[in-house]
Amino acid sequence: MIRISLIFWLIVYCVRNRVAPHHFFQLNSDYFNSTKNIFSKLDMDRNIPERWRLSQLEDDGRTVPALPAFLKPEWGQNSHGIFFIRNTSDLRKERRKRVVKINPYLLQEVAWEEIEYDIFYIRSADDSRSFGLLSVTEVRNGGHSDPVINGVHNKDSSYHDITEDFTPTEQELLWTMLKDVGSFQIARVGLRANSKHDLLAGNFHIIEVNIFLPLPLILLDESVSFPVKYQFVKKSMALAALLIAKLPRKENHRAIFFRQLIAHYKVKGC
Repeated sequence: MIRISLIFWLIVYCVRNRVAPHHFFQLNSDYFNSTKNIFSKLDMDRNIPERWRLSQLEDDGRTVPALPAFLKPEWGQNSHGIFFIRNTSDLRKERRKRVVKINPYLLQEVAWEEIEYDIFYIRSADDSRSFGLLSVTEVRNGGHSDPVINGVHNKDSSYHDITEDFTPTEQELLWTMLKDVGSFQIARVGLRANSKHDLLAGNFHIIEVNIFLPLPLILLDESVSFPVKYQFVKKSMALAALLIAKLPRKENHRAIFFRQLIAHYKVKGC
């Protein structure tokens, strides 16, 4: 229902701005890897400043990295295909389950900070150095495993909108740190820090950058009322339509959606 609402209002606002809704997938097309036909996590990694970056390497099926680590597809959604690797035995077991050459996987360092934050933003169509919308969600987990793999399919994961815990000045501070982690038009940045103080001080690690279909996690917070979510959906899609209207006119756009869809089902089939 949430996704249907997002699509509906995107279409409405695109019609009002006389632009094509499917050009939404062109907003971050500069970062699409046409050779691999994905938004490569390795490519995303190069946009992250070293102080916030987790070490990450492509899994060649032979190299044993520093463990523990996460084994994850080079592109995927909703935490599909991610495994926590405690030791070499775990690594051998998971490698046997898949074909490395068909579905490239990465080995990523573990972020050990205690709190997982998720920051969703849309840039301003009038000033690319500013944000039009920004929200902060804390991702919690009721399970006992540590570290955890949070996601919409993890029944222990829950989402809590904490945007109002950040003053306008603090939101600007967050934006100042994140706006140059790639020139993404719309994105969701997952990171881990030990406290709000550490987050604002820049003491965190970025664990994921989602720029394909970055669902605002405020919409998954069960404590947020329907009217608030409804207004958030309308505002976010109105801003997205304005960004689409600002896209350079091109005769040929990159075919992104179906290539990403194929990559997604390859991962699900592993």
